Amino acid sequence: MFPPRPVLQAPHSLVMGPAGSGKTSSLATYAKAGIELFVIVTEPTGVDSLYDSWERLSLDLKLLHYSVVPPTSPGWKALLEMVAKSNLMSYKDLSELKSGIGKEQMKQYDKLVRSIANFVDDRTGNSFGDVTSWGSGRAFAIDSLSGWSHIALQNTVGFKPSPHQGEWGIAMGNIHSLLLTLSSDIKCYFTLTAHLEKEPDEITGMARVTVSTLGKKLAPKVPYFFSEVIRARKDGEGKFRWATIDSDSDLKNRALPASREIAQDFAPIIAAHQRRLSASQASSSAAAGSQTIVPLRSLDQQPTDKEKDKPNGV
Repeated sequence: MFPPRPVLQAPHSLVMGPAGSGKTSSLATYAKAGIELFVIVTEPTGVDSLYDSWERLSLDLKLLHYSVVPPTSPGWKALLEMVAKSNLMSYKDLSELKSGIGKEQMKQYDKLVRSIANFVDDRTGNSFGDVTSWGSGRAFAIDSLSGWSHIALQNTVGFKPSPHQGEWGIAMGNIHSLLLTLSSDIKCYFTLTAHLEKEPDEITGMARVTVSTLGKKLAPKVPYFFSEVIRARKDGEGKFRWATIDSDSDLKNRALPASREIAQDFAPIIAAHQRRLSASQASSSAAAGSQTIVPLRSLDQQPTDKEKDKPNGV
């Protein structure tokens, strides 16, 4: 018996760019290519952008599913507590608070993880199960890393105005652990959108454009989890473009060409994966057809007289 062949993962894409650069609207091109799209929306206007994109491309709403998981609003009670503590306490005392302000209200990170473990569509109320069980007929996206980062920090400190360094580390660790799980286990198409931020390169000391997230230690690790790292922008003519090469950013391309002038469209990434699947299936069939099964002699079975007389290798 041969062990089962590993499932060929669909490409995972990181799309980073400033606000208004087409990151969310580009997700609609999955549906344009016939792929069902599932989005966890962490941005206040993310759903509006999805609907606008669907209308602009005249797409079937049956291909759109979303779950809205925004950061928690503090509410007046938590805001007043934060104002009072900020007025009465020093920076050192604030940073050393044992428990975050309003931390008991922070349920969004739990909801985010549960939405991945069992995706429930806010549009229809239908449940679609574990995201990591889906195949390449579906695409899963988190829009965006900025909201996710805010949720992770709230989960750790609530509305504490000055988190301690160790608390930042806990929040970053939670993001990194979930990214590792998604990267390892998701077999469908996966896309993470992110805003931009400049961080100093620890090797060269020069500022590099990277994803906006918690702390300068986490940002350089995020692209590691993706096969496509893309920078989104809007050009002078108002057209949305992708780039896979850039002097200010560390980008990556496997399915897309190396260019600064790529149309924002996931179709080439989908086509590349389909070619890989076809090649993998063809090689599997060829290998299966060429296998010769030789029965193994049991340990206590002795060779016959004829076998003894044969030279080695015959």
